[in-house]
Amino acid sequence: MQKKPLVSILIASYNKEKYVKRCINSCKTQTYNNIEIIFYDDGSKDNSYEIAKKIEGIKSFQNRNRKDLGKFNTYYQISNYNKAFSKSKGKYILLLDSDDFFKKNKVKEIVNYFNKNKNCNIVFDLPIYYFSKNKKTYLKNMIRNKNRRDIWPSFPIAGSCISFQRKFYKKYKNIISMKNFSMLTLDFRLAAISSSVLNDFRLLNKNLTYYFQDKKGESYSKFRKFGKNWWLRRNQAHEFMRKINKNKPLSLKTKSDYLFTKLLKTIYNFT
Repeated sequence: MQKKPLVSILIASYNKEKYVKRCINSCKTQTYNNIEIIFYDDGSKDNSYEIAKKIEGIKSFQNRNRKDLGKFNTYYQISNYNKAFSKSKGKYILLLDSDDFFKKNKVKEIVNYFNKNKNCNIVFDLPIYYFSKNKKTYLKNMIRNKNRRDIWPSFPIAGSCISFQRKFYKKYKNIISMKNFSMLTLDFRLAAISSSVLNDFRLLNKNLTYYFQDKKGESYSKFRKFGKNWWLRRNQAHEFMRKINKNKPLSLKTKSDYLFTKLLKTIYNFT
């Protein structure tokens, strides 16, 4: 009988002590059993790491020298996942923020998808927006046929919905980790690479991940839609897309959006 491939679940954590057990337990109760769980805490000021290291069957690490990587947590998270990745050995990698959690069949579904799609490098599943036990919203398939000259990726907004082959992350790690785009989330970077560089965006049309809606989180508090930081991050997204697409022709819509966003960035820099 062929041995099941090892799957590494990388948990990135920072000040989420209320949710750590829920997150880890969702990994330990998976129906697929050849799993390693890597919990990497980025110097939390609460008891996140202490809680995790007492749980048997996982590998817990902590960054004791958290360096200044900018005023937003976005790049800290990417750095945290990079460190967790360096500790992992799995053929397939699943990302998981420590306040999110998986359905019990998530890993099995992902492995089955990769087994059936041998050429697939990275796949997104659909999130369940989780507010509480009694309030959940299931995201439906939101991918549409897009203008090939419109380089913006369309993807589920949840880093914990991303799974990929180890070789993919190693190949594109330098692009993923570029520091001069400090506001760009890991999920955007990975979606951009899969849709623009690989021209092979994959979506598993199943809701497998509970994406916790934290009203105190950075996305809600610092990146409200059409606010200053939202536009500055959008400008970085345009610059990132232009860099990885190089000389590809762009749609009029993308060009117009870029010029308008750049204008707003200039205005904000003078205010």
